[in-house]
Amino acid sequence: MSRFLRNAAAAALTVAAVGAFAFTASAQSYGRLVVFGDSLSDNGNLYALIGQPTSPPYYQGRFSNGPVFTELLGFDAGRFTAGAPVTGSVNYAFGGARTDNAALPPGMRNQLLAYTGGGGTFGANDLVSVLGGANNIFQAFPAAAANPLTAQSTMQAAATAAAADISFIVNSVAGAGAGTILVGNLPRLGVTPQFSPTNPLVGPNGSALADFAGTTFNSALATGLFAVAANQPDANIILMDLYKISDPLAANPAAFGLTNARDACFNGVTVCASPDTYLYWDSVHPTAAGHRLIAALADDYLRYGDRGAQSAVQAETGFRQREDLLDLAGEGLSARGTWEPGSHLTFDALYDSVETDARGVIAAADATGWGGRLGLDHVMSETLRFGLAGTFRTAEVGAGPMAFDVETYAFDLYAGWRAGSMFVSATAGGSIDHYDDITRVTALAPVVHSGETDGGGLGARVQAGAWFDMGGVALSPRVAVTFVSTDVNGYVEQGAAAQYQYEDRTVQGAAAEVALRAEGGGDGMSFWVEGGYRDSFAESSDAVRVGIAGNPARILEHEVEDPFGGSLIASAGLEAEVGPGTVSLGYRGRFGDAADSHMGAVTFRLPLP
Repeated sequence: MSRFLRNAAAAALTVAAVGAFAFTASAQSYGRLVVFGDSLSDNGNLYALIGQPTSPPYYQGRFSNGPVFTELLGFDAGRFTAGAPVTGSVNYAFGGARTDNAALPPGMRNQLLAYTGGGGTFGANDLVSVLGGANNIFQAFPAAAANPLTAQSTMQAAATAAAADISFIVNSVAGAGAGTILVGNLPRLGVTPQFSPTNPLVGPNGSALADFAGTTFNSALATGLFAVAANQPDANIILMDLYKISDPLAANPAAFGLTNARDACFNGVTVCASPDTYLYWDSVHPTAAGHRLIAALADDYLRYGDRGAQSAVQAETGFRQREDLLDLAGEGLSARGTWEPGSHLTFDALYDSVETDARGVIAAADATGWGGRLGLDHVMSETLRFGLAGTFRTAEVGAGPMAFDVETYAFDLYAGWRAGSMFVSATAGGSIDHYDDITRVTALAPVVHSGETDGGGLGARVQAGAWFDMGGVALSPRVAVTFVSTDVNGYVEQGAAAQYQYEDRTVQGAAAEVALRAEGGGDGMSFWVEGGYRDSFAESSDAVRVGIAGNPARILEHEVEDPFGGSLIASAGLEAEVGPGTVSLGYRGRFGDAADSHMGAVTFRLPLP
């Protein structure tokens, strides 16, 4: 009940905050890129107009020593000033641009007007990048700093007006049919070289005032984008949080392959010896290395549906383990040996491994695990037998950029009946699963996100068959039906890149199985081999649903196919009498369309007095 209440509350909050519905996605791919912005996105437009910035030392008209981040997103966007056609990828960003209708350099509203005035339109497969607002703050800063009594109100007015401009642009682009709009907020301005406390032009309080302006802008921008997203349901508006990554970069540049995240490489006269180890090229602009980091961060946001789809493996792991335990619980009920009245304790040591092929955007996965099982088995008569078992299992799972551990606590009940050569057995049980140490290597390596969640499963299995003695070897054709339902609770990962929000997911299905088992042996030792085929005949599993926490981005869905599909099954084992009990070694394998699993067990069965 607590889970249902929690999920209902979470769903209500999500609808209230985002007004979002899920988009079905086969893969996050974009047909072309359209760019509006300032110097962080300008690929040479301002240079073509006025010859600034001086190149070299600036790189071919970029405000950096290399390509800017929009050039690293996988598109060859032509420059507006070079007459790039509006039908392809095109960049309208100008260094020094404000967010408004300024004429030169063209403000971002004018950039949009220039695009639409030139016949530009937007489509569902377009990616539009919108990043600006810093120049509004920079230009308002001198007047604000000169009058401390009104400094914050001056900066607040400039920041909120700039955020309103960005929201207007995004709303216009979304309303015109753009499928995906990537909107960057401002990084932490107070840690840039321009606002260093040692800079005499900004004063000792300049850093704090710049941070105030930046956070005011970011807050107003987020509010505006949520409102736009609610009113433009056909567009996916993704807010890329540059502010959140600023402090991790400043605190530990070495982790990102840098040595200096505080100073400018180019001081206006000379260039540092190793630009690729600096975060800042000049007082406010990133180096080429910095732009590569921004592009990687953008990729983490832009591909959240695909990258987050790796979480499908979590529910699949729980589902497979529930199937395994049902198979194991029913194993002893279908053997040929005579049922002798009495009770037994059973002790099992378990080991398993699974290898899953890549399936579309879901990477290849592998899992290894072990466990222990304690059971109580009671034979009432030669025709009736029942028992119960408790199991602990743990597994380590890796799927592309995602890895996690899962601990499972399970309880199973089983019963069997036989008459002559015929037998019927039934097994039912449940599991509690804890998924911890969940990690996702983000596109902005070495940033690794973490999380944990819980889940559980229920299942039942019915098997029927008959035995035929064939002179030293007995054969048993048999059929079985298994039903399993597994839930994984939603969670939000923690980290400095795009924080993926994974929705609750249920995987459930029914499978039918046909098999042939052979047993033989003597003198206190026996063996068995079994082969068969299993396939699902009913499935109603949820799609994988992934959003971004605290973000107007939509929840995206991926339908995921069962990795096993139709699969061959094979098992074999030996059993020997040891002292008062028996010891058996068993193996069970499953070989599916896109996955193979292997499970081994050592079982000691001890009669109770």
